[in-house]
Amino acid sequence: MTCIVTFPGQGLPRKDSKKQLRELLTGRDAERMAYRVIITDPSIFKPRDFLASDMTIGQKEVVTNHPKRSWFAQIERTATGWKVT
Repeated sequence: MTCIVTFPGQGLPRKDSKKQLRELLTGRDAERMAYRVIITDPSIFKPRDFLASDMTIGQKEVVTNHPKRSWFAQIERTATGWKVT
């Protein structure tokens, strides 16, 4: 299921929020910023909220911005950090 992602700076007048998410999770301060990226699974059967820092190595999540859903991204936790595609 596609999850909803919120992170610092979202909502600012910027054209490409997916790029901003990628910069947060792959930049120099990625370890610190991962504690500020909140991922929400809105499932009616098993809703959950967690931080990007809580993801296990190999875990992948498809995320989007809410409510517009104008972009989608896949966040993957790797042994060296995060990968956003």
